[in-house]
Amino acid sequence: MKKILSVLFLCSLIFGSCSKNISDRENGKIRFMFEPGELKFISSSFNTDRQTMSALYGNKEALSLPEGARHSHDRVFLKLVTYKMMEDPQYFGSKVNGELLRVETVKAGGDGKLDYTTEYGEIPSGESREQRIADIMDTDPVNFPQ
Repeated sequence: MKKILSVLFLCSLIFGSCSKNISDRENGKIRFMFEPGELKFISSSFNTDRQTMSALYGNKEALSLPEGARHSHDRVFLKLVTYKMMEDPQYFGSKVNGELLRVETVKAGGDGKLDYTTEYGEIPSGESREQRIADIMDTDPVNFPQ
C-alpha cells in the first residue's frame, strides 16, 4: 500500500510539474514600464469605463507650485503615462499596470505657451489636444504626509 501511494504521489508530482505557463512575452505581448528619470510622482487616476490607469509625473517646478497655478509658471514639465488595467495574477480582484497605451508631455515655455506632444500612443478618440492639455494641467497633486 505504501509503494502504491508513493508511486501515485510521484506520478502526480511529475504530471503536475509539466504544465507550461505561457508568459506575456510568448503571447506577443511585452509590458513596457515607464522610467520617470528625474521626474517626481504627482498624482494617479483610474478610468473604470476605459479600464485605464494613469500616473502624472513632473519636475521640481511642477511639484512646488500650488494647485491650479501650473498654467502661469514658465519651466513646468509634466508627463502623463497611461496604462491598460489588467488583473493581477498574484491577488484575486486586484488590478495592475498592463499594456502601455500612451505617454503625453506638456511643457510650459518661457513665454507661457504650452507645448503638448504624444511620445507614445494616440490621443483618445473624441478628445482634442486642448482637452488633453487641460486635463493634464488641472490634475490635483496627491498630498503626502510629512
